[in-house]
Order: sequence, then structure tokens, then C-alpha cells
Amino acid sequence: MNFKEKIFVNKRLDDLETKLVKSFLEKIDIQSYLEDYFVYIYLHEDSFLEIYSVENKHIQEISKEFNITNKMSMEYLKDKTEIEQELNEIFYWNGINNIKKYVPVLSDDNRIEYADFNVYAEGIADAIRILNDFDFYEYIYINDVDEEI
Repeated sequence: MNFKEKIFVNKRLDDLETKLVKSFLEKIDIQSYLEDYFVYIYLHEDSFLEIYSVENKHIQEISKEFNITNKMSMEYLKDKTEIEQELNEIFYWNGINNIKKYVPVLSDDNRIEYADFNVYAEGIADAIRILNDFDFYEYIYINDVDEEI
């Protein structure tokens, strides 16, 4: 497989952005790495780079299962938790799949302070996994909104 077909970027790069990405890739041994992995580079507006890599086998399985390109598979894996949350919120409001609504509690001193978002999941363990996927750890505990009713 052509290694150029194994590196994906989230947007069309201008000349300066191309130099930035190329400079980064030259600093690592990308060629040997690409034998076993696909790489997705997410370039933020402030020129911050996020690099994701996934084994060939996993990307090829997703591409085949959903009948999508390898790049789409990488984007799906990157955004999987957000997609899952959007679907679970729809399921929650329509009473499908026993999805519950949770809200992280940030403080419980004099008055309870909640996070400004909800987590939709089948159970508390799944809600914690989702918070971990979002790298959100600033909570004391998670409130099951439906238990309060």
C-alpha cells in the first residue's frame, strides 16, 4: 500500500500548514510506522497538532463494516464518543435502549454545582467511561437525573 494513502489530515492545508506537518513527520520514523498503522493528523486553528494512529486491521474492519473509506474510518474513531452521545441522547428522549441521563457533580459543599452538560449512557460505569473518553475528571460523583424524579 502506498504510504501516502495511510496519512490523513482533517483539512486542506495551506503552504505554511503543509510545512508544519511535513516538519513534524520528518522528525519521526513515519515510514516504518506506516507499515502497521494508519495516521490521522488533526490540525487546530492555533496550529496545534493532534496525531491519532490506529492499526491497519482495525481500520480495514471498520471500513468494510460501514462501507466507508479508510479516512472516514479514522474520523469515525476520533469522534466515536461524540457520535455515541448524540445517538444516546436521541434514544433517551424517545425511550429507546434504557438510556439514562447523568450529570457530573462538580461541588457538593453548601449547594450542589453541576457540570454544564449531561452524559447519556446505559449505566453509571458506561457514563464514567464516556467522561474518561472526553478527558473530563473534575467531578466528585455522577447524578442519575432520572432517579430524582
